Amino acid sequence: MKKILLIILILIELFICFYSKEIIKEFTITLNLCLYSLMPSMFFQIFLSNILINLDLYKLIPVKISIFFNISRYELSIIIISLFAGYPNNIKLLNNSKNEYLYYSSNYVNPLFLISTVGTLYLKNIKVSIIILISHILSNIIMLYIFRNKYIVTDYNIYNKNTNLYSNSLRNTINTLVIIFSNLLFISLLITLLKLLLPFNNVISSFIIGIIEFSRGTYEISILKLNIYLKGLLILIIITFGSLSVHFQMICINEKIKYIKYLLYRLLNVLISIVIYSIIILMK
Repeated sequence: MKKILLIILILIELFICFYSKEIIKEFTITLNLCLYSLMPSMFFQIFLSNILINLDLYKLIPVKISIFFNISRYELSIIIISLFAGYPNNIKLLNNSKNEYLYYSSNYVNPLFLISTVGTLYLKNIKVSIIILISHILSNIIMLYIFRNKYIVTDYNIYNKNTNLYSNSLRNTINTLVIIFSNLLFISLLITLLKLLLPFNNVISSFIIGIIEFSRGTYEISILKLNIYLKGLLILIIITFGSLSVHFQMICINEKIKYIKYLLYRLLNVLISIVIYSIIILMK
């Protein structure tokens, strides 16, 4: 196993040496997406979610709702916060949860990124981005309910209270963004390799890029000459699946995640979201 790993690392080093120009170009694109599309919204939402969870938001949630989903109000508050903060922040907040299946049944995209960046800048169609968001959120809520019998109801606070709330929240936000940013740069190597091997600017290659890194894939799909609702469907699949980049982030943040199981639940999540999206489009 070590020999195989060594060979792979040597090949990566050679690839970086021979294709440094292409890699730097791809890094530049990734950096621009991070700095101007992802990071501004993600920073504030991750930061605020850390503050909210420490301000005992769960006490405002009616007990009946937590009973309906068979989880504690504290963990339900994390799910609610995840609706606004997006992945991988939900896994970060659930890091010490005893409910393994919550890792697999809550997978929310950052809504600000989807509406403002994808809807306004990429698709230039807020209506379609809202349909994507509704389909995405409903599919996750259905997943959360389907697996309610697998949850263990626990009522505990996984965070240590600290008087310096601002400092701790800022530190947690920076640590999370470092993991996200580092994974995106690493994934850029794989994207560069694929661009050298595959014909670019077509549906298949753009979709593959999206499965690898969702923010880059949504942009590539948005510039294709396709029906707007087909673009919406492809983007929905990408953001609900989460992309391998997000999967790596999840694993780095929470080592309790069993990846094969996580992958299977992501595929189920995608299937449910497609059904919901199709129903909404047909009802128009």
